[in-house]
Amino acid sequence: MIEALWQQHATPLLAVWAALAALWLWGMPREQVRWLDRVYPLLPLAVAAVVASGALAPAFLAVVMQLGLWLWVGLTVVWVISLLKRDASIMDIAYGVLLLGVPWWLFLHLGGQPQASSWLLLGMASIGFGRYSLYILWRNLPHGEDPRYARWRQRSGARWWWWSYFQIFLLQGVVMWVWALPLVFGMSAAGPIGFWHIAGALVWLVGFVFEAGSDYQLTRFKRQRTDRSQLLNTGLWALTRHPNYFGQTCMWWGYGVFALAHPWGWLSALPVVYITWFMNKGSATSLMERHMTKTKPGYAEYCATVPAFFPRLWGRAHPTKDTP
Repeated sequence: MIEALWQQHATPLLAVWAALAALWLWGMPREQVRWLDRVYPLLPLAVAAVVASGALAPAFLAVVMQLGLWLWVGLTVVWVISLLKRDASIMDIAYGVLLLGVPWWLFLHLGGQPQASSWLLLGMASIGFGRYSLYILWRNLPHGEDPRYARWRQRSGARWWWWSYFQIFLLQGVVMWVWALPLVFGMSAAGPIGFWHIAGALVWLVGFVFEAGSDYQLTRFKRQRTDRSQLLNTGLWALTRHPNYFGQTCMWWGYGVFALAHPWGWLSALPVVYITWFMNKGSATSLMERHMTKTKPGYAEYCATVPAFFPRLWGRAHPTKDTP
């Protein structure tokens, strides 16, 4: 359906996106806006221009555009649901679910006889995104709207109902679309399992252990702690202050290595570098750490001895013994 929609109505769809991009840019604050925030609305139009020029594999880029359309439709539905529920934080759940759907959409859409490498990539992505989706669903559902989204709702006032579509849903849709490029290359180079597939799977496995292991340790810690001011600084959390973010990034590195089996797979380095920057510096990590420093005794000392993102596997200070 998405393929037919794109083939028959590509020009009108791009015109709609251009109008949305104009509204998106107009609605941005005039101050304290990063240049990257202004790139997101225009990126799909830039890729569409490359498709139209025929400069780079038009058929492949058409698949990329169709994937973007699929995410656009899905996130628009999620946005409507968020308006009905008055809860924009359902985007956190939709993020994992839609990413889980990307490799399945590619697996079914690209057609051809399924190959061993396609099944391997589908299994990796299904386990990784599936576990993440279930974890976020379990963590978020009972607690109502996330305080971060609630603050944005209060700050935006009456315009929140339409601005949330851009600030939350379309923004993360473009981000997911860019991040999915290694999956597109990986699925497009179907064949027997080779060196890059095995190497990518091993890198992915390291990331999965970090992400799933740190989520488990954090959940267990929250159940056992006797005081909310207590700090988790043992296990994987003694190697890096954000082992879950590092683990998710490492899994994307695995997809990027996997994609090197495709002749153009080296282009996956671009989204992988972006993901690494985003998880380390570009997200709300710094704001969260400032909050933790004010609310959790010992967090400043923890920051002084444990690296923020990349794990320090040797020469690290031992965690304090008063933390459970």
